[in-house]
Amino acid sequence: MPGRLIDTNVLVYAYDTSEGKKHTAAKDLLRHLWIDGGGVVCLQNLMEFFVVITRKVETPVDVVTAKGIVQDFIGSDKWTVIDRDADTLLAALDLVAQHGIHLWDAAIAATMLENDVPEIVTENAKDFSKIPQLIVSSPF
Repeated sequence: MPGRLIDTNVLVYAYDTSEGKKHTAAKDLLRHLWIDGGGVVCLQNLMEFFVVITRKVETPVDVVTAKGIVQDFIGSDKWTVIDRDADTLLAALDLVAQHGIHLWDAAIAATMLENDVPEIVTENAKDFSKIPQLIVSSPF
């Protein structure tokens, strides 16, 4: 599966208008992916996005609007939504042990590896760059 996984922080910046230049950069990236395709998210990204955008940003998005955004990703033919299972969890635990990264990042990385997604676009290069099989890039 070709494509780039767009991490939660980039998704949030795209919809959080209080983030200035990061908002603009993330919004531009997502706009291109909505048009051209190639964007990948996992269900964990969408769940994290929902929590952050409705509770943890300067100007939260209402729950109904946030649900609509999540539904747009899930229903889009331009985006691929991937998920994990019990084997992914075990692979994530191995990544935690091998690389000393947070479980939540390891779960995303393991999901990417299982689905042959080679690249993650994130602000969090610190943890993801510890995994040699992944290409890490940032829109900022």
